[in-house]
Amino acid sequence: MPRRLRVCIVTPGALGSNPRVVKEAQALHDAGYEVAVVATRTLAHVDSRDDTILSTAGWRSLRLDFRARGMIWRLRRAAQLACAGAFRVTNNPQLADRAFSPFTGSLAAAVKREAADLYIAHYPAALPAVARAAHHHRAIYAFDAEDFHLGDWPEEPVHHNKRRTVRAIEASYLPSCAYVTAASPGIASAYVGAYGIPRPTVVLNVFPLAHTTLGPTPAGAVEPGPSVYWFSQTIGPDRGLECAVQAIAHARTRPHLYLRGSPAVGFIDRLEQIAAPIGVADRLHILPPAAPNEMSTLAAAYDVGLSSETGHSPNRRVALTNKLFTYLLGGLPVVMSDIAAHCALAPDLGTASFLYAKEDAVSLAKALDILLGDPAALAAARTAAFHLGQTRFNWEVEKVKFLERVGTVLQRHALVQNTSLKSALPGGLST
Repeated sequence: MPRRLRVCIVTPGALGSNPRVVKEAQALHDAGYEVAVVATRTLAHVDSRDDTILSTAGWRSLRLDFRARGMIWRLRRAAQLACAGAFRVTNNPQLADRAFSPFTGSLAAAVKREAADLYIAHYPAALPAVARAAHHHRAIYAFDAEDFHLGDWPEEPVHHNKRRTVRAIEASYLPSCAYVTAASPGIASAYVGAYGIPRPTVVLNVFPLAHTTLGPTPAGAVEPGPSVYWFSQTIGPDRGLECAVQAIAHARTRPHLYLRGSPAVGFIDRLEQIAAPIGVADRLHILPPAAPNEMSTLAAAYDVGLSSETGHSPNRRVALTNKLFTYLLGGLPVVMSDIAAHCALAPDLGTASFLYAKEDAVSLAKALDILLGDPAALAAARTAAFHLGQTRFNWEVEKVKFLERVGTVLQRHALVQNTSLKSALPGGLST
């Protein structure tokens, strides 16, 4: 009997803060692959999420512990800064690997010990690690672009060296990838434009139907209401939240704004300073972070979901954040700023979405009032959102594209290598 094909997924982040990695790993395991995930431990409060994920996962994970900030960490950080300084002077792409992240060297060493047929990198810091491991084991490697990483920062001179470093890494390794996937059509187009690679396969950042609510409801149940809901890992600037506070003051329906996540230092004070003079301090609510698999059911308690991106960086103009699809699974209509990615998505969402002019509080207030001021319109929009989450924007739909891509490149690799790998492909995945 042929051995199972092995896939190793690599991320510089933690499992509990990277649901896309977890979804890929589980999909591959369920399809018959032997799966290992190399990740990190950096934040103690995420460890419990990791433990919950691993308690039911059929795949294996190696987590590199970077929580301590002792001498070893300081040496890693010093080496990174030295490489960054040398790269600025020499523009040597080999220095870029270690100039970008203090994790890359440790990731590369760990991944090299994991024999696999396919390595999948998440984030630029993992690209050198999977490329080296693939070369060592005569395997292939791929890249998942959850964001357009070259555009992670605003287009300002202060970020020039960070962009140069990312460009050097991606330009070195992307052309040799067996495939690239992207989390939105805009991200896929941005990578084609930046590097001239074949267009990445779009695999939206959606979630499993198991995360969904039981059915649509005509309105949210949370009190006080009416309610506008937003969440992210961090509640911070450049996400349109200042505008949202001003908008609830303009809206005649007097909505309450609920924000879930870990506040950036001083940012809640900033929002409260905006809210108090305009009389909405009592309508601003801060909620604690929660696990990714709880987000859709938590969202269902609110009336509408807010995606208020300002497009302050190239990536933020082309990315589709996971909150959009979380809202749909929870049966919430989405009120979206008119950045390019949202405008392109809006026709697919139909009556489940409403656009407003970004950073325009009056425009946002009008969009909120259309929904919150008409119970029938809100109920219809929530039903439409729930239907989209059930039939189109969920992981059961998107993972098919992901698994087909993996199966295709592994079959091609088997033919090139003239090995017995082709016979080991899980049923239904070969082409």
